[in-house]
Amino acid sequence: MTIAERVKQKRTDLRLTQAELAKHVGISQQSLQKIEDGRTQNPRKLLNLAKALHCDAEWLLLGTASEVRESASSYTNNNSSSQSLETNLRPIITTQQAAQWPNIAELDERKFDWIETPESTSKSAFWLNVIGDSMMSPSGASVPEGYLILVEPSLTAKNGDLIIAKVAGSKDVTFKKLVIDAGRTYLTPLNPNYRPIEVPNDLTVIGVVTQARILF
Repeated sequence: MTIAERVKQKRTDLRLTQAELAKHVGISQQSLQKIEDGRTQNPRKLLNLAKALHCDAEWLLLGTASEVRESASSYTNNNSSSQSLETNLRPIITTQQAAQWPNIAELDERKFDWIETPESTSKSAFWLNVIGDSMMSPSGASVPEGYLILVEPSLTAKNGDLIIAKVAGSKDVTFKKLVIDAGRTYLTPLNPNYRPIEVPNDLTVIGVVTQARILF
C-alpha cells in the first residue's frame, strides 16, 4: 500500500469526508486530495494527519513502524515530582541543553518530563524532540518532526549512524546521519531535499540516536 492508499483507507474507516478530515488536519480539501491521489508523497502536516486518523505517523508514511538502532521498548510520560532518577528513566531536554550535555546544571527532576528506556540505557542518555523535516524521508528510515529520539552518549558513533552533533561556533545541536567517505566526514539529512554538510573530522558528537518514538 502507498501513503495515498493508507490515508484513504483510514479516512474511509472513520467515515470521514475529505472536507471533514482536511478541517481536522488544518489543510485545504485540495491538499488532502493531492495526498490521496498520490501527487503528495511527503505531507507537511504528517503528525496532524496521523492524529486525525488515529494512527502512527511512521506507519502512515512508510507502512511500517521501524526502530533506529535498538529493538522496541514501550515508554510512558511521567511528570511526577516524586519520580526518582532511575537508570531506565531519562529526561526530555532542549537542543541548547544537549549542546552542553552532560556539562549542564544538576538536573531538577521536577522541571523535566521523564521517559522510560531499556534497562541497558546509560545514565548519560536523554530524549530530544525532533525539529524540522530534514530527517524525514519518503522511503527507508525516516524520523519526522515531532518525534522523540533517544540519544546515547556512551556509544561510539560509526559510519551510517544517526547522531546528535555540535557544529563549531553553534550553541545548538543538529540531528543527522554520519557519513564518512574517502576520509571526509559529512552530516547527511535523510530528506533528499537537503544537502549533506561536510564537517571537520574532529566533529563533536554528543551521542548516537538509538530509538525514535512519538507520543500522542
